[in-house]
Amino acid sequence: MNYDREFGKHGVGGLLVMQLRNNHQPNASSLQTSLPKRNVGLSGRFTYAYDSRYFVEGNFGYNGSERFDKDHRWGFFPSAGLAYMVSNEKYFKNLLPYVQKLKLRASYGLVGNDNIGDSNARFLYLSEINMNNGGTGASFGYNEGAYKKNGIGINRYADPSIGWEVAKKMNFAVEMTFLDALNVTAEYYKESRDHILQSRADIPNTMGLWKTPNANLGKAKSHGVDLSLDYNKYFTNDTWLQLRGNFTYAANQYVEYEEVEYPGAPWKSRVGNPIAQEYGYIAEGLFVDDEEVRNSPVQFGEYGAGDIKYRDVNRDGVISELDMVPIGYSKDPEIVYGFGASYGFKNFDVSVFFQGLARESFWIDYGRVSPFFDNSGTDARENNQLAKFIADNHWSETNRNIYAVWPRLSDSSIENNAKKSTWFMRDGSFLRLKQLEIGYTLPQRLIQKAGLKNLRVYFTGNNLFCFSKFKEWDVEQAGDGLKYPLQRIYNIGLNLTF
Repeated sequence: MNYDREFGKHGVGGLLVMQLRNNHQPNASSLQTSLPKRNVGLSGRFTYAYDSRYFVEGNFGYNGSERFDKDHRWGFFPSAGLAYMVSNEKYFKNLLPYVQKLKLRASYGLVGNDNIGDSNARFLYLSEINMNNGGTGASFGYNEGAYKKNGIGINRYADPSIGWEVAKKMNFAVEMTFLDALNVTAEYYKESRDHILQSRADIPNTMGLWKTPNANLGKAKSHGVDLSLDYNKYFTNDTWLQLRGNFTYAANQYVEYEEVEYPGAPWKSRVGNPIAQEYGYIAEGLFVDDEEVRNSPVQFGEYGAGDIKYRDVNRDGVISELDMVPIGYSKDPEIVYGFGASYGFKNFDVSVFFQGLARESFWIDYGRVSPFFDNSGTDARENNQLAKFIADNHWSETNRNIYAVWPRLSDSSIENNAKKSTWFMRDGSFLRLKQLEIGYTLPQRLIQKAGLKNLRVYFTGNNLFCFSKFKEWDVEQAGDGLKYPLQRIYNIGLNLTF
């Protein structure tokens, strides 16, 4: 049902929608996934505008999810927004030649999420039991092999208290237009999420549970900024110019997170760190010789001179998980941006667009990039290439450089060197010339005789060059430099109109 009406300076609108969803997967792998997925919801919207200056909007959603118990199945999620068109005020008229639009807006609301946990874990309020579990059976007879009877296994415990994950979202924005040419939008948002589903971390093994239960335990918060601009100007001398740009910054962190407490190791806590924070070891260099190995804290597996030396953060004489600390940025960039321009003069035109990101880290994949061995389980050593940067700068008996780019070479993976650490951590930020296009439109007097209305010749290039601190391969390939690289593409073409 939709309703809109104008009353002089007043404008009123409304919308009411009911949704029923029934999704069936015919070739499901289990009984639970074969059952139809059903959700129901009622949503509504109310809008009010006065004199093209003041705007109010209210929304609500009342949704039911099959995944939760009847006491937590339904969720009510309202939101409201306000806007003020300052440029439509009488006192603003003196500024209109310079600022054609100034709009302020704000919103606040709740958003529910029932897509939590494993997508195949239907009906979280019910237990899931395997009545024919071979892993828990019993064998009888000679050498316990003559007869076997399968047992019962528990895949999930029932928890009727699990419910919606709820996000409280707040947004403030300014929209402006300058000189009838430049449009700018600046937004700041803040979000607080609670009832995040996570595995319990304080369950002792003495309870004898088959599976670790889940619960709505986590809380997180995030904030960010979105900026965009668009400039369009046509000049009187057959010249035009377009500029465009966007910038996004987004950061988050855990506020509450159930985890095991590590006395004397506060750096192990996830609280206060980003949700996708990476943890690893601090690499101090490479062992210069076996004497240094013997006089250093015990590390992992069999290792020796030329392997990575890790810092004993808690000073207990052993390198272990207690020495893992937050390292680098997340693999998801906190900053993403792009900007470009298009310019035309008479029959010539040129367009260029850059894209980039910042505050992102990645780790060179030791198992994929190392020469002479393969971690796939097959004998594919001939497929492992020796990268030039490894050949030029690795630790060896003749080059005992403790800061060489690569540790000692081996014909198999060394457990100690394969640990996630700062040694293989790299800066993933970059700025790329994503696209360049140059065109020329032939004059009408030259193409009319051929029966053409328009003929444009153009050249385009994609991924032409990239500015990055990482030089070994394309930075967007991240940790595996042996994957098929991003292609640089050139095109020459014609646009014809008859």
